Amino acid sequence: MPKNKNFAAVVLAAGLGTRMKSDLPKVLHYLGDMSLAERAIRKIAALNPDKIIVITGHKAEMVEAELTKKLPADIAAKLIFVRQQLLKGSGRAVQEAMGLIRRHAHAMILCGDAPLFRVETAKRMLGHYFRANPDCLVMTADLPEPGSYGRIKRNHAGDVAAIVEASDADAWEKAIKEVNSGTYFFSVKALAKAVHNLKKKGSKGEYYLTDAVENIIAAGGKAQAFKLSDPTEMTGINSRADLAAAYSMMVQRKAADLMASGVTVVDPFNTYIDESAVIGRDTVIHPGVFIKGATIIGRNCKIGPYGVIEDCRLDDGVIVKYSCALESSRVRAGAIVGPFARLRPLSDIGPCAEVGNFAEVKKSRIGRGSKMHHHSYVGDTEMGEKVNIGAGTITCNYDGVHKNRTVIGAGAFIGSNTNLVAPVTIGAGAYTAAGSTITEDVPGGALGIARARQVVKQLKKRPK
Repeated sequence: MPKNKNFAAVVLAAGLGTRMKSDLPKVLHYLGDMSLAERAIRKIAALNPDKIIVITGHKAEMVEAELTKKLPADIAAKLIFVRQQLLKGSGRAVQEAMGLIRRHAHAMILCGDAPLFRVETAKRMLGHYFRANPDCLVMTADLPEPGSYGRIKRNHAGDVAAIVEASDADAWEKAIKEVNSGTYFFSVKALAKAVHNLKKKGSKGEYYLTDAVENIIAAGGKAQAFKLSDPTEMTGINSRADLAAAYSMMVQRKAADLMASGVTVVDPFNTYIDESAVIGRDTVIHPGVFIKGATIIGRNCKIGPYGVIEDCRLDDGVIVKYSCALESSRVRAGAIVGPFARLRPLSDIGPCAEVGNFAEVKKSRIGRGSKMHHHSYVGDTEMGEKVNIGAGTITCNYDGVHKNRTVIGAGAFIGSNTNLVAPVTIGAGAYTAAGSTITEDVPGGALGIARARQVVKQLKKRPK
């Protein structure tokens, strides 16, 4: 095993992507809620490389700005951008980045338009590379129809003997099912010499990274294959159709993984769960649900049908009824949300609390066992336990300049159609009368009434 495990990840993100028929660079097209390049980089960041070298080219400024903006600070701090000056293939990209790559003992090289690999797979490949210590380790897979992929030829020892481009393959070589994914680990010492000796190829005069593998072998180096058990992990994206197929592949694979772990996904073909989501055993996910980002859902929950849950944490036993939208919020054990409810960022729904139909919560804490069942808005509020919020209640938190806080004590009862004009405090056990506009604090155990006295007048008889 090499003593120096210092390695860089190198992401190839310079291509035009002409088949996308787009003004966007290919690597900035979205797969789910992340661009192709962002998704790939987030995954390789889990391998803890010392640096992530992103080779840009076509619309480099746009790619660099997008990645710097979207990636979290700890990952963005590792990014180094290299702008490829001569857009003549993957080999040329690596040639132009060698000044930075040489600062490391090892390099992982992958395509920014192929982000469907699992993090666990990349970690296993990295471990295999350091254990076996080859000069090059190539990610491969068996495909029933290899098409335009480069074929992997092996020697009698089972090592890689050559990578043959489909256009150069003879009939025997075209029959080979094992193909090159375009993801590699290299000893930088071997890579530097191999890419220096690359020659132009083809009608476009491009430099191919696959030739660097052959140069290593020709120089007496060792190249091995790391074969995927799931070929979908090497899927590259070149067109809008590929993008749609990749998304379907990704969410169905996630659903299959969840079902294998004890989660019920009622209809895997119409449920959309991001790779990063974590869901506990015996939770049931109904069709039409989008579960996005860094969402964590506990055990024995019931989710959906329909709706969106993004960057949320749901504890055990939570029920989210149909057509709800939850974003960057916490829902604690046994709480019920929906139907048709919305949790905006920084909402915290307490244990066994209930947020009902057409209710909206924003940047507020809802206490244990409290209820706001319908047509209410609670924003910038601290709410105690066992509060009852009547239908049509609004916390008027914005005065045109500042957002102000509302405090509602434990056991308070807020009558229907109450307007709570913040900043205001409703004491524990206090009541507000239905239809009131409360502008002053209501002490605990008191009743606040703020509405005009009802006047009933006899109508004059209308002339016939």
